[in-house]
Amino acid sequence: MTPPPAALPSPSGARDFGALDTPFDVIVIGGGISGVQIARHSAGRGLRTLLLERDDYGSGTSSATTKAIHGGLRYLEQYEFGVVQESVTERRNLGIAAPHLVAPQRFLLTAWDWSKPPAPVLGAGVALYEAMAWRRNMGVPKDVRAQRFRWVGKNALLRRVPWLDPAGLRGAWAHDDSLSVHPERLLLSLVRSAADLGAVAFNHAEVVGLVTDPGPADAATGGSARTAATARVTGARILDRLTGREHVARSRVVINAAGPWVDRALGDLAEQSGIRVRQAKGVHLIMGSLGQTDALYARGKNGSHFVVNPWQGRSLVGPTDTAMDGDADSAETTADDIEYLLETINSVSSRRFTADDVESTLVGVRPLVDDGKPTYRASRRFDIHDHSERGLPGAYSVTGGKWTTGRAMAAQVVERIVRSEPSLPPTRDFDSRTLPVAGAFGDYGSVEAAFESALLRRPDVQLPRAVRLHLARMYGTEHERILDLVAADPALGRRVSDRPDRLDIAAQARYAVAAEDAWTLRDVVDRRLALGTLGTVTESELRAVTAVIAEPLGWSDADADAQVGEYLEAQRRIQEVIAAVRAAGG
Repeated sequence: MTPPPAALPSPSGARDFGALDTPFDVIVIGGGISGVQIARHSAGRGLRTLLLERDDYGSGTSSATTKAIHGGLRYLEQYEFGVVQESVTERRNLGIAAPHLVAPQRFLLTAWDWSKPPAPVLGAGVALYEAMAWRRNMGVPKDVRAQRFRWVGKNALLRRVPWLDPAGLRGAWAHDDSLSVHPERLLLSLVRSAADLGAVAFNHAEVVGLVTDPGPADAATGGSARTAATARVTGARILDRLTGREHVARSRVVINAAGPWVDRALGDLAEQSGIRVRQAKGVHLIMGSLGQTDALYARGKNGSHFVVNPWQGRSLVGPTDTAMDGDADSAETTADDIEYLLETINSVSSRRFTADDVESTLVGVRPLVDDGKPTYRASRRFDIHDHSERGLPGAYSVTGGKWTTGRAMAAQVVERIVRSEPSLPPTRDFDSRTLPVAGAFGDYGSVEAAFESALLRRPDVQLPRAVRLHLARMYGTEHERILDLVAADPALGRRVSDRPDRLDIAAQARYAVAAEDAWTLRDVVDRRLALGTLGTVTESELRAVTAVIAEPLGWSDADADAQVGEYLEAQRRIQEVIAAVRAAGG
């Protein structure tokens, strides 16, 4: 991602790949949370770093989340104490680094007479969980500090979550985790952070193969005896998916963090690498508000855990956790997924939820360490694979991991690479633990004070208070760039939707294509604005966005129509599945 210029010019139809002419120290493949954090840490250590993403930043697994930054309480049941300790530490770090995008959220761990483990054991687990997070409030703004856990009795719980089945209900253990308010925006701020540290980043840039050079044995024969067993990986072949042109980037090291696509990124070297990753499909239902402000974590009578997380006036219900074979690109919500989640929540509900309550769905594929366990019980730790052990020196792959621990994972990966690769230049120290992400507000003592200060910026710009707060929440200090655009052209202050809970304005769409590497309608609607994350988007809303971005992107009317049609078709497929469940009585 290129830093925003002083005046925002219209981007041209072709991107400048001239930066690839100079060799890099590290190429990172994958623009999800793992790859972005690795690129940020690599650049922070002073290494010349290139980040490549086949589609758009966060367009895969990293955007299909429960909107939670959490310590992984349920991993205690699997004795993953190391993962939990790291998670609660990183939860605090993210809250300090990005307080405008990571907010405290109360979770209710619910227990019935039939629950396993029973309520006292659950309480012991929560106590251990909080003991492991004893530093959780150190350095945290005063108005977002975590509260101590406590027991909530049955009657009080039913007042907070009125739809719960009261039969056999004991109560719940209330504890604090964190809400990821806009994970897409948080990921973009980390991409910007990497760029500010010197990294070069391209989205819609697919690695179609790795570049190898002959090893010492081959060099003696002039390369005529080159074999895979002696070839060193020295770069990547890149397809610019926007233009169809191919490019080559050279580097000392290639780190493959492509998530469920980790084998594809290795191209014809995948088999030799021996890389194995298990895929788990996770589906969430987007439902209207279920009338609660606290998140709920429960186990259905079918044995499956689920979360109901209130977010942006909606409730996210899920996720599923089912093994998946084949190409991760083919992952989609099925009727079985919707029916299973409805069955799970209905098993502990006093009312029957149906497909009529489902507005849309999210689907993502998690890459898990292949430890032989079912995907639900598979470890959320990460593994670093050094492919020199299979005759591919210079190449590494990272599998596993999760959103919350992405920073810690990146620090360990880069440290491993630095120690293992003598060809890399000397590096500097880089402590990213609580380093503010790009756009984070300074030290105001409280998050509320930071937002109140934001409301005073550019008083000449006439925007409603709710819209101003929306911009400050999504962009942090960079929201002033949006205000600058509206000051220069007041027409850009218009909302792109007539619906009262959609607060995005036209200036955000203009900023997305001018300064945030947005190249498609989906890039803008789903990952730069809030609009596409809130459920189904209407054609009129899509047209309002294309009216702003078509000219700077060089689109013809036919191009704009194609983008809108593709978006609507993807939505139609989801709605067809929901309708099928509804027709079947689900």
